[in-house]
Amino acid sequence: MSTAKTPANIAGETTSAAATTTVYTNITNASAALDSSNSQTEWVSGAHITTATQVFHTDPKVFTNSSAQFVLNTATYTVVDFAGTPMRVTYGPVLLADNGGDRLRVHADINVDSVGQISLPADMTSDQDCFFLQLWYRDGTGAYFPFASEWGYSVTNYTDYPTTAVNPDYSTDLRAYALTHPRRRFCCSVTGFLNGQVSGIDRIELRARLDTVATVASVTFEEATLTTFMVRN
Repeated sequence: MSTAKTPANIAGETTSAAATTTVYTNITNASAALDSSNSQTEWVSGAHITTATQVFHTDPKVFTNSSAQFVLNTATYTVVDFAGTPMRVTYGPVLLADNGGDRLRVHADINVDSVGQISLPADMTSDQDCFFLQLWYRDGTGAYFPFASEWGYSVTNYTDYPTTAVNPDYSTDLRAYALTHPRRRFCCSVTGFLNGQVSGIDRIELRARLDTVATVASVTFEEATLTTFMVRN
């Protein structure tokens, strides 16, 4: 931890040569930091860019997988599972907030390795060629809840143009192209924030679902990371 002292210069006043010399001497004999007092534990957290409440990042958890695969083939949410290893992190004891301003931040990255059979309907709605990712948590009572948002990703490059007098309908050609050129090897990212729970936070996991298996039979995932940490103030 940094111990170099660099006294703040008051606005409107000129720093003396002696004070400047003292600062350089302290840096030479110690180590510089980013906090005005250069001796605070939160110097790497963001306190150096604001005079508001100091912020701490604590309780980190990480999940990684680089080799096993997970095949998604259901239209209901299921935990992403790599060869028996669910994509989740678990806290023990449960993670509790210190005050009402604490937030748990979660981020997940996952790669699509391949896409199964695609059967596009003649008139496709906006999300039929999509799969969805959503973060879920388990509280201290053992109950599961989803994060507020879900993210949808298209596995085709299909675009449905309406038939008008000036814009002929190219959807047939685009549909044929999409069926023979599904998207592969692309990365998906999701980020979520969760307020502190009265009973605590016991588990965080990533779940996925298809819109309909009749349109996209399956999506295979490979390589994934899930990271969490508490942002405290």
